[in-house]
Amino acid sequence: MKVILHLLILSCFFNVALYGQNETNITYGLKLGGLFSKISNLPESIKGRDNTFDNSVMESKGAYGLEGGFFLNCKLYDTRVAIQPEILFRQSGETVNYHDATGKEFELGLHYSYLQIGALYKVYPYEGLNLGFGAFYGISLSSNNVTYKSNEAGGMYDVATRQFYKDGLDGTDDFSLCFALGYELHQSIHFDLRYYLGVKDVVKSNSSSFQFIENQNKSSVICFSLGYSFHQW
Repeated sequence: MKVILHLLILSCFFNVALYGQNETNITYGLKLGGLFSKISNLPESIKGRDNTFDNSVMESKGAYGLEGGFFLNCKLYDTRVAIQPEILFRQSGETVNYHDATGKEFELGLHYSYLQIGALYKVYPYEGLNLGFGAFYGISLSSNNVTYKSNEAGGMYDVATRQFYKDGLDGTDDFSLCFALGYELHQSIHFDLRYYLGVKDVVKSNSSSFQFIENQNKSSVICFSLGYSFHQW
């Protein structure tokens, strides 16, 4: 099913490009931006069934990352509408902080990378101002990139504990809806603010790790990016 979905997205990408040669005005370019991401319900999944976490506090803090890649903007002939397929690289994830009454503290970070493939349907109500809606499928490139830092015994057990989380939690592919607000200047410079709403569980807990509870851990990402088009409409 996953392979079929990837092929359908790629087929849509190239079909739009071929159709656009005769029926649209085409621009293409590169974009790069910064983002802030979160993964829902992560503290609840990590606390699991371990009673030693009683009277403790675990908070989600989010994580910062980058997103960038290639876009192809196909403005439909004699309209204020465009289709914009994209292939992007994204770094996102989550950081959680823990502390309890005994003074123990640690920070756990899940830092995932994805190859994002998708497209936006964009409407231009006024000049370069545009509103967009679309969907992106994120192919996981780093399912076990985990960081762990604690104050326990001066960090003596951090390596072993990090491996415990690496073995117990796996990052999976992501699928998200995208809502965008942007502005395109005549000099080919684009500004873009986006919100990605994840609709798929992106963290899988392995059965061998009895502590964790399988939960719906969905991503949410806010991204601001700057793009440049090499051809103008």
